[in-house]
Amino acid sequence: MSDAYYPPPPPPPPVQPYVVDKASGLAITALIFGILSFCCCGFIAGVPALVLGFMENGKINRGASSAKGKWMAIVAIVLGVISVVMGCLQIIWIFFFGGLQVLQGMMQH
Repeated sequence: MSDAYYPPPPPPPPVQPYVVDKASGLAITALIFGILSFCCCGFIAGVPALVLGFMENGKINRGASSAKGKWMAIVAIVLGVISVVMGCLQIIWIFFFGGLQVLQGMMQH
């Protein structure tokens, strides 16, 4: 029989907290602006949708944000582009192609 000393086993490593991988708030905000720009606000919400969508897409590509928001950023960019282009076409129609006269004629009747 031996009187050898055996040290206690080392403690288990600390448990890492469970982190849920979800889309960032910036991606969600960009998507909301994109939907608003397409449905009702047009050009006014289209520009923020574009800016926020490109910002979030850049953060995702750099790895600073979760990839779960990638589709939201892309949809926001697409909807923002559509609404900005439609807004520009409306402005061109009103000022250059007689749309203002059409609108004035509608107001008189």
